[in-house]
Amino acid sequence: MRPLINEGDIMAVDYSQTNYATLDGKIVIAWHKNTGLSVSRFRCYRGIAVLEAENREYHPVTIGSDRDWRIVGRILWWTRMAP
Repeated sequence: MRPLINEGDIMAVDYSQTNYATLDGKIVIAWHKNTGLSVSRFRCYRGIAVLEAENREYHPVTIGSDRDWRIVGRILWWTRMAP
């Protein structure tokens, strides 16, 4: 999620927020059975769930038809350590 969230940042995650209807536009933690955890922005386009990175070099991932993805929770806030 660079440049928004950097490696080493500390995040607070609400694991109770996994409902697609309330997550549109929010930053979430998603889990895939092969690749593990990832931080992405959740979008819903006409009923299709998509994970988008802040860095546009990464392609969006459609999760609506892929049952291997699961939303773990919503990122509430993040902070980073002082240099």
